[in-house]
Amino acid sequence: MYEVEVQDEFSAAHFLKLYDGSWEPRHGHNWKVSVIARADKLDSMGVVVDFEMLKPSLKKVLAEFNYTSFNDHPDFKNEKQNPSTENIAKAIYDRLSKQFKSDSARVIKVTVWETSDASASYYA
Repeated sequence: MYEVEVQDEFSAAHFLKLYDGSWEPRHGHNWKVSVIARADKLDSMGVVVDFEMLKPSLKKVLAEFNYTSFNDHPDFKNEKQNPSTENIAKAIYDRLSKQFKSDSARVIKVTVWETSDASASYYA
């Protein structure tokens, strides 16, 4: 089994509905995103996937969220879903796994850091 990882960053705001039903103040982060792709065997070039195929797919997904507020995004608007780091990781995973096409590799995990010491992951 082989894995590769790429990372990128974007900026966006959010605010969460807390356990008591109140809302935390809107605030922003410089989010860091890590994506892991996996393959059982290497392709004809001897790689899981060319980084230059995976990076643009991630960049395109992150462009949808860059300089926005997650609370205004259709996935989270009107309290559909709390824009927690965990739910943001899943939203990125869902989009990336649909967009990224490879004969031998698949996206298996997305990790999102909202700060340098706090992250959440979604994987399948």
